[in-house]
Amino acid sequence: MKLKPLLLAAILLMATQSFAQDSETQTQPIHKSKVPVWLNAGVGLGFANAYDAGIAPMSLFGLSAGAQLGVTVEWNRCHIQNETRGLFGLLVTNLSGYDIDGQQRIEFLYRVHDGKRNRLHLWAGGSLQEDAFFRIIPSLGNASTSTSLFFNLNAEGMIQYDFAYIKNHTHNLFTVYGKVVLPLGGLICRPSYAFMDNYTSDINLVNTILSSYEASGMFFPGVSTDVGLHLNLPNGNMIGLSYRWDYLTTRSKGYYRFDNAFHTISLDFMFKLN
Repeated sequence: MKLKPLLLAAILLMATQSFAQDSETQTQPIHKSKVPVWLNAGVGLGFANAYDAGIAPMSLFGLSAGAQLGVTVEWNRCHIQNETRGLFGLLVTNLSGYDIDGQQRIEFLYRVHDGKRNRLHLWAGGSLQEDAFFRIIPSLGNASTSTSLFFNLNAEGMIQYDFAYIKNHTHNLFTVYGKVVLPLGGLICRPSYAFMDNYTSDINLVNTILSSYEASGMFFPGVSTDVGLHLNLPNGNMIGLSYRWDYLTTRSKGYYRFDNAFHTISLDFMFKLN
């Protein structure tokens, strides 16, 4: 009869130890690799170079300012970035006015090569991009505003080099890079024979756009280049300085030639979210 209490105590002790071991195992941290995600932001200053043969036979120049906001995701050898960018140019030579560009681009890059000691990296890929240009020349009266739309499929290439390693060569402080974005082709929507919009011609804005615009396809309507330097903080955030040139043109397409270039020096930030 005395064995039963001892047997019951032994069973309870074994169960308690087993439960404690299971709890310890469950509470141990499980290390899972996270997909890095950054929030991108930046501001910049530069100058704009605009040309529209329907307005004047000379180029228009002025100061410009820009800002961008986006998200970057990287995993394994892949890179995806979705960026929204706004550029504002104040044209101060010849005919004064404003040049505004709203840009949306989503890009995919694949790291095709890593150099010696994993410092040099080559990327290749492509992107989809939309640009909406608004050109405003107040002195032209009712025809003072025009809208030009570009929808492009781009090929992209980028080269990166990491240097100034710390923490036993596990973290690089600086990255220098250069990127080329080449629009392979796309769709252009521009004012037709009425070289600029006349919004007083119809109280219905849709009718005005459909009656005075033309759309055409085009190969290689421009180019963009971007070179810069990033400071890579140990917490995953980045601060960069870059120079970017964006150029789009209609060349011989349409009634009047359209060219637009923005030269921008930007201060860029990347905030790591996880």
